[in-house]
Amino acid sequence: MRLRAVLAFGLGVIGFFLGAALAVWVVLWVSLRASVVYVPAVVGKSPNEALAILQEDGLLGKLHDGVFHDQVPPGKVAVQRPGPGFALKRGAVVLLHVSLGNAAQAVPEVNGLPVALAQAQLEAQGLVVTRRCEVEGQANATVVLATSPPPRTMVPPGSGVVLLVNRGVRQRAFVMPDFVGENEQLATTMIRTLGFRLASLQRVAYPGIQPGLVLRQDPPAGGMVAESALVALWVSR
Repeated sequence: MRLRAVLAFGLGVIGFFLGAALAVWVVLWVSLRASVVYVPAVVGKSPNEALAILQEDGLLGKLHDGVFHDQVPPGKVAVQRPGPGFALKRGAVVLLHVSLGNAAQAVPEVNGLPVALAQAQLEAQGLVVTRRCEVEGQANATVVLATSPPPRTMVPPGSGVVLLVNRGVRQRAFVMPDFVGENEQLATTMIRTLGFRLASLQRVAYPGIQPGLVLRQDPPAGGMVAESALVALWVSR
């Protein structure tokens, strides 16, 4: 009788621990099942739509570098990592790569070309001039100074390019010579030879100075002036 009682007690203890272990395993299994999320398929969706679907399932979407893809239209999700059906913990991150289109196109080198020719070359490569920014006096002709994106940058076909264009011919800078004290004829000849323009010549009386000498000039000597600058002279009479 005592042996039976001991066996029954031992079996009861073993059963208790087995039941407790089973209960713990069931709790853990249910908890793990509740925290596991299967990644939904979002390829082909817009980024906003894909992010919303992932959020509804308890996952976080993160936009990553774009990829070239020959089947997914530009602007749609082309690749997701992990892929559909992958089991993740709730709150995990799914990387989304947006399609850049089916090919890569290098921006051609058009710096230094006239605007019309540069635009024609860009359009021949399947690119579009979306905007022109202009500056003055940075080159000797109306030409393209730079592009954005820069030359040789890989972009999807049909991408927009911004042109930086020089407007107006750059004028050379000169140091204004000193004409004061020079003969009128020599001074005027030098002004025209250097490409300046004689704006006015005023004759003024100056006792003690022989006629025909330059008494004053504007702009003054030593200053920086542009090509074809206007010069005024005051000459003794």
